[in-house]
Amino acid sequence: MNVRDKQRHRDRAEAMYAHRRSFERARQELRRIHEGGGQNRASYEVRRDLIRARTPGPEDVVVASAAAALASLKGWALQLYLIALFEAQARRQPGSGVDNTRPLLHRTEQLAAWVDLLPAATRTGQRSAGMRRQLVRALAVLERENLVVLGNPDFRGRYNYFRLLQEAAMPSQGLDAIYTIPRAGETGGIDPAWIRPPGPVSGRSAVVTVPATFFVNGWVHVLSAAEITTYLMLCDLEARYPTAAGEGVYANDPQRRRWYGIHRDVYATHRQLAAYGLVERLDAPARRPDGTIMKRPRQQPLQPYWFRTRPGGFEQASFPRVTSCLDLPTDVHQPTAGEHG
Repeated sequence: MNVRDKQRHRDRAEAMYAHRRSFERARQELRRIHEGGGQNRASYEVRRDLIRARTPGPEDVVVASAAAALASLKGWALQLYLIALFEAQARRQPGSGVDNTRPLLHRTEQLAAWVDLLPAATRTGQRSAGMRRQLVRALAVLERENLVVLGNPDFRGRYNYFRLLQEAAMPSQGLDAIYTIPRAGETGGIDPAWIRPPGPVSGRSAVVTVPATFFVNGWVHVLSAAEITTYLMLCDLEARYPTAAGEGVYANDPQRRRWYGIHRDVYATHRQLAAYGLVERLDAPARRPDGTIMKRPRQQPLQPYWFRTRPGGFEQASFPRVTSCLDLPTDVHQPTAGEHG
């Protein structure tokens, strides 16, 4: 890791420390939703469409997945969308439609507001004004990516009671685009050949799952959008190739770009995910721990990293784990299987 990246990580850790109480309050709100929603879920589901490239045809330029499009943006857009999926699934049964009755800014006796579900990580003097701007900005980005529907632009309260759209994030889908809770055993179609070759029948599950601890332990707040996107990509590969998942999955640079629209700067966050204990990186020959390439015989092809996700890693307390790793070089230590406590 270069000096610039080290400083960027330390700056991120310092910003998190400055708002640590806000992170804890938001985490507690998510736990209340999970425990009070009535569904008692051990995991939550995200349709793989969120991470798959949206390229419409074989002659078209690659259109990044919605997650990849959000990965490099500042703000809370991807986290807010995932929290909205979590909120819906916590209180509704599989196959159900979703009605958003949660207020945007001002909590009631029965419901926390959407603004309460995100950390108030703002430098603005007035916390409420700063968080409103962040929330509105995130919803505007999600509308642009066809992940939510807002009210009429001429209507003052257009951001209130936004409606969730399906993870495919494709324009002009009409009523088919309105979000519904994934059904048990929901399967997806065959991937378009211009995105990637057809996968095995056993890999046709329409969803990837993330443990409930991803939300209730606050990981959705402390991970960056790029880190979340890279993790979801690895989950997608494991879902697509379930028999190979135990030995590890990989995607080289051309595959990442074509299948997901994920570029190197986003993919590089696998180093942080490994340091946090959320993925296991199976080190490749001819690479140093930081991913740089060592000298090798000219005819020897460079092997990509292989990975296994570690869902148990989300059982850790997220805030101290991430802030401590951000203050240390991420290539120094990779946790072992017994270090999830």
